Amino acid sequence: MPLLTSIHVHRSQTGGQNCHLDIVFEDGVTWIARIKLADSPHMPPQEAQDLVFLSEIATIKYLTEFTSIPVPVVHHYQLRQDPDNKVGLSYVLMDKLPGTPLCWDDADPKNRQKVMDQLSDICIEMEKYPFKKAGSLVLQEKGESTIAVGGYTQLPYFVDAGHPLGPFESLRDSLNSLFEHQKNMIINREIAVFPLDNYLGLLWCLEKVSTLLSAADNGMFFLKHQDDKGDHILIDKDYNITGIIDWEFASLEPKPIAFASPCMMWPVGDFYDGKNGLSEDELYFAECFKRRGREDIAEVVMDGRKFQRFLFHLGGWSKDEMEMKNLFDGLRKAFGEEDTYDEWYARMLEKYTLLQPDEGLMQLLTRENN
Repeated sequence: MPLLTSIHVHRSQTGGQNCHLDIVFEDGVTWIARIKLADSPHMPPQEAQDLVFLSEIATIKYLTEFTSIPVPVVHHYQLRQDPDNKVGLSYVLMDKLPGTPLCWDDADPKNRQKVMDQLSDICIEMEKYPFKKAGSLVLQEKGESTIAVGGYTQLPYFVDAGHPLGPFESLRDSLNSLFEHQKNMIINREIAVFPLDNYLGLLWCLEKVSTLLSAADNGMFFLKHQDDKGDHILIDKDYNITGIIDWEFASLEPKPIAFASPCMMWPVGDFYDGKNGLSEDELYFAECFKRRGREDIAEVVMDGRKFQRFLFHLGGWSKDEMEMKNLFDGLRKAFGEEDTYDEWYARMLEKYTLLQPDEGLMQLLTRENN
C-alpha cells in the first residue's frame, strides 16, 4: 500500500451503519474505505457485527478469486479491536468500481431489459459454483485466504451475539432450525408483534417444509445477494453493469431461492396486498434465461413467489395487522390454500391446542389470558 502522504480523502458519504470515503492516489487510482460506525442505535452487538463484516469480506474474496462477477478487490481490512488498528473502528479498503447505483424505478423499460439481460448472465455464472452446505461464507482465520461455509450471518438467525445458526448440510435442517429459532424468539418475547398469529404462522411453515423439499433439496446451495433492491448494481450511463456491491448478509441458498427474481422486479403493491402475479419485468427476466437455453432457471423465476414469500416470512414482522394478514394470505395462496385468514387461524388454533397440543402455543395462550 502506498504511503499515506500520497493519498487524500476526496469524498465521504455516511449512512446508518457505515461511512464511505473515496481515497484518490496521486496516480489517479481510487479506493473506497468503508468504516463501520461506532455506537449507532442501528448496529447489533459487536460480536455479531464482526461476523457479518468478515463474512462479507469472505464473500467478496471468493467472488474475486473464482468468478468473473464484477466485484471490488479487497486490499486490506481490520476489526475494531485489532491491536494494530490505528483507525479505532472496523474498516475495509477496496477498489472503487466505476458507475453509479442503479435506481430501478427511474429506468425505462428498454434500459431495465438491458440490465436484466446482463443480470441473467451473472446468475448463470454464479450457478457454476455450488456449495454443499447452507449458511454464509466465512474466513477460516483472519488473514488466511481459505474460505469455508459458516452459520448464517443474517441478524434474525443469531442465537446470541457470537453464534449464528448453521451451517446446514440439508435444506430440511436449515428451514426446521430457522423456524424453530423464530418460535423460541416469540416465546421469549424477542419478537412481540402479533405473537399468536406469527407463532401459528411458523407452525404452518413447518408443515410445508416437505412440500418445498420436493422442489429444492438436491443438496446444492448457491450464493445469493440479500439486498437486491437495485442499488447493489452499479451501471454506467448506457446501463452496462460495472459492478455488484454490498454483499453484507449474503448467504448460500437452494436454487429456487438463489435464482428467483430480485425484489427490485416485484410488483411491490401487489406483493403486500397478498397477490402473487408476476410483474412484466419478472416475465422478461424469465425469457432472458429461456433465450440462453436455461429453461430450468426460467422456471425458477416463474415459480419463485412460493419460495420468496416463505423466506420473507422469516423476520418479516409487519406491525400493521392488515398488512401482516395480507402477506400471510399471499404465502398461503402460493401453496394453494383459499380459505380466509380467520378460517385458517381458527383451524390452526384448534389443531395445535386440541389435536396436536404445542407447548409453546400453550405458553403464549396462558400469557395472553393473564
